[in-house]
Amino acid sequence: MPTQVPDDEPILETARNEPENVDIDRVVALLDADQGQVRNVALRCLLLVANDDADRVAAIADRVIDCLDDEFSVAGSTATAVLGTIAADRPDAVRPALPTLVETLDEHPPRTGYRAARALGPLLESDPAGFVPEADRLLDVLVDPPTVWAPDATELQDVPEERRASIANLLASRRDEIAKDEARTRGIREFAAHALVEVTALEPDAIADRIDELAPALSNDPPLARAATIDAVANVAKADPTVVEPAIGPLIDRLEDDAEFVRAHAVRALGFAEATDAVGPLRDVADDGDGELGELAADTADWLAESS
Repeated sequence: MPTQVPDDEPILETARNEPENVDIDRVVALLDADQGQVRNVALRCLLLVANDDADRVAAIADRVIDCLDDEFSVAGSTATAVLGTIAADRPDAVRPALPTLVETLDEHPPRTGYRAARALGPLLESDPAGFVPEADRLLDVLVDPPTVWAPDATELQDVPEERRASIANLLASRRDEIAKDEARTRGIREFAAHALVEVTALEPDAIADRIDELAPALSNDPPLARAATIDAVANVAKADPTVVEPAIGPLIDRLEDDAEFVRAHAVRALGFAEATDAVGPLRDVADDGDGELGELAADTADWLAESS
C-alpha cells in the first residue's frame, strides 16, 4: 500500500494539466497512506479531476466520504470541497454524507463549513426530506454559526505594547482572508436558514419547541438569511399560530428592516401568526409605504383587526 507520493511521478501536475489522464485507482490507493499530507494530495488530485469530469470522481464518492473525518483536518476539508464539486451533477452520490456535512457547517474556521454548504445545496434542492432529521442541528448553526475573530482597535489597546504591533501586522496580512471568512459565515447562515424553510414546509413541528431560540436570528445578517428565517417561522405559524408567540416581537421589529423584501416577509409571517399586536405597526408600514408592500401591510392589518 503506498505511503507517500513517488518523487518521480508529479501526480498533482498531471491533475492540473491533464486531469483526463489521471489514474483514479492509483489516486484512491493514496487515500490509505499513513501521512495526512499524502492523503490530502490525493484528495486535491480528485478535486482537480472532478472539476474536469465530475462523473469520474462520483464513481468513487464513497471513498471521498470516508475522508470527511480524516484526522488530518486539511484532508477532511479538501474531501468536503471534492463533494461540493460533484454534488451539482451527482447529488445522489453525495447524499450518504448528508449528516456528516451538516455536522461540519459550524466548524472553525468557516472554510470547511462553507464547502459543506456548497455540497449540501444540491441535496436540499433535489430532496429536502433528507434534512428533516437534521432540523435541530441546522437551527444550532443558524443561531450560532462559526465566528471570525478580528479584534478592533479597542481590544488591541488592552494588549501589551510589545505584542500589539505583531498582532496588528498579523491582522493586516490576514485582512483578505478575514473578509473571506466573514463572507463564508454569512453563506453558511444563509444556507442553514433556507434549509430550515424546506424542513418546516415538510414538518412544521420539527423546530416548534425551539422558536424562542430561533427568534434572535431574525435580526442576523445577511438579509437573505433574515428573510428565510422569517419564512421558517411562518411555516410553523401556518400549522399552529400559538407556537410562534415568542417570535412576534422580533417579527414586528423586522417591519423596520433596511431591506424591503425582509419587511415583506415579516408582514406575511405576522399574518400567519395571527399577531393582533402587530395591527398598529402594520398600519404604520401601510401609511409609510406604497406599492405592493404598502398594500400587503394594509390588507394584513385589516384581516388581523377583523380576526381579533
